[in-house]
Amino acid sequence: MTSAIVDVAYELSNRCRESGDHTGALWAANQGLLAAEENEMLHRAVFLAHHAAGDIPALREAAARLAQINDQLGGGVDMEAETAALLRRLLPRPAHRPGVRTA
Repeated sequence: MTSAIVDVAYELSNRCRESGDHTGALWAANQGLLAAEENEMLHRAVFLAHHAAGDIPALREAAARLAQINDQLGGGVDMEAETAALLRRLLPRPAHRPGVRTA
């Protein structure tokens, strides 16, 4: 049953996002996350909806939420490679400032 909920939520989220309904896309993905909060496919749908809406702070918050969920799962679970790659693509990188060193 959970698998069916996840699949439908993901499909609806994608269709909403593709039609420009970012609110609907977020709602659908979040409904699926109620059934399977650790499902990274749905988290990716949330990330894409926030990005499409131009809401980078909410995208960062959603990424932090997933990291927290993963930390709570049996001593910490690594993020899926596909999820990490998506976040690298969606999140803006800090601007490099000449003469400023980072450790």
